[in-house]
Amino acid sequence: MKFLCLYLSKIIKLSLVKKLASDTASYGLSSILARLVNFLFGFLIIKYISPEGYGVYGKFYAYAGFILVLLTHGMETAFFRFYNSTEHKEKSFSTAFFSVFGFTALFFVICLFAKDEIAKWVEEPDHIIYVYLFLGIMVFDVIAALPFAKLRADSKAKKFAILKVMNILLYIIFNLFFFIILPYFSFSKNPPFADLDRNTNVIFIFISNFIASIITLFFLLDQFKDFKKGFDFSLHKKMLKYALPIMLVGFAGMINEMLDRALMSKLLPFSKIENNIQLGIYSFNYKFSMLMTLFLQAFRYAAEPLFFANSTNKDNKIIYADTMRIFIISAGFIFMAITLNIPLIQKIFMWYSPDANIYFEGAKVIPILLVANLFLGIYFNISTWYKITDKTHIGAIISIIGAIITLVLNILWIPTLGYMGSAWATLICYGVMVALGYMAEMKYFPIHYDLKRISLYVFISILSFVFLDRISQIWSFSFFIHTLSAFILIMIYVFVVYLSEKKLRQNTKKE
Repeated sequence: MKFLCLYLSKIIKLSLVKKLASDTASYGLSSILARLVNFLFGFLIIKYISPEGYGVYGKFYAYAGFILVLLTHGMETAFFRFYNSTEHKEKSFSTAFFSVFGFTALFFVICLFAKDEIAKWVEEPDHIIYVYLFLGIMVFDVIAALPFAKLRADSKAKKFAILKVMNILLYIIFNLFFFIILPYFSFSKNPPFADLDRNTNVIFIFISNFIASIITLFFLLDQFKDFKKGFDFSLHKKMLKYALPIMLVGFAGMINEMLDRALMSKLLPFSKIENNIQLGIYSFNYKFSMLMTLFLQAFRYAAEPLFFANSTNKDNKIIYADTMRIFIISAGFIFMAITLNIPLIQKIFMWYSPDANIYFEGAKVIPILLVANLFLGIYFNISTWYKITDKTHIGAIISIIGAIITLVLNILWIPTLGYMGSAWATLICYGVMVALGYMAEMKYFPIHYDLKRISLYVFISILSFVFLDRISQIWSFSFFIHTLSAFILIMIYVFVVYLSEKKLRQNTKKE
């Protein structure tokens, strides 16, 4: 990523992007590690947790996104917006934090009184401990959100990365302890958690996450020194006016990203156990598509504060256009690396645990969801303009339209098509959002993207998958031939990108 950003800086020759390259390396470390750990965690999951247990895990964490968006209610982005204002700089953090803390405290109290109803809603009335642990995770993660945002605003990228990586490592360590080390100990005739099995030991994931969240918040306590600045009611009204459309965008985004897993256990026409199994299979394969957002997430962590601070820069549209192209190049490579090597990935998982074969029954959703997340990445790049121009209501409208599409298609297709219906609904939703976002951008904040190059990169990457998938079925390719063909196609893509970008550099130098 740092190489890509440095390359970008050579093209547009802006010190801003050189700064972005350094921060992206730091933010990217934590971002990529988190995603990779989440992906590699599947190795642990398939050996120690059944698809049914994994379905419970996926179901709870599907709700997590909605809760985080609701409780932070857009205050992270509002904080960035007002922190760069000389008039509101001092009180922006304390005002935003107390707003988030107040909502979180109210949420916590309501959930404690409604714990039994919540357990019934998630269809786990016999495991109310899941609700307690999950509630604790949500509260501590939400409280940590603003302190982490302040680290980004103050350009403390290294500390941000260290704490994020620490959180991930703690999560891993405690999971390894509970799943691998603890079973070797027997403190009595009935060792701890002796009544748990592959369907119910998902509790260890909740416990590990809960402990990691508490420890991480402890290391963020020094960020609370601005509490003495107090709560500014007048500023809070301004921040809420800016933040609430952002919250709607985020909430609608969660509907687009997470609603399928939240609805699946309700709409699949099978028993509770079979529904959880189907949800577990879908959630496992969904992880592969999330690798598409690795580069984008790391870049956005570094870019958001700088883009707000330099929103009046006359060359900002050049930055956005080049950012889009760089993302497409990365996304195309990731798409090919995963989809062309699904047999290799499956073989690695099967070598580790024969139970992986159950999970890979849903591997056919991976290409669909990868393209969907490619569209999501494009939309994220497009959406920058309405944030820096304070037209957040437009983003809210587009996201709400996408949410409606997701809701309607999932309700229609899950009962008949199962998780394949959810995959196609996700793709259609993000495709529509890209189209609407692009049209709005061209009207209010036109950016001249290099559409020919972008289209070429997307076309080659998708065509390569379709070609290898079809031809390998017709000729019954062996594992070795398929893997070799995948490598050759990826190298062709890299070579085409190299020639195209080289020509672009030459044209830029002439200008």
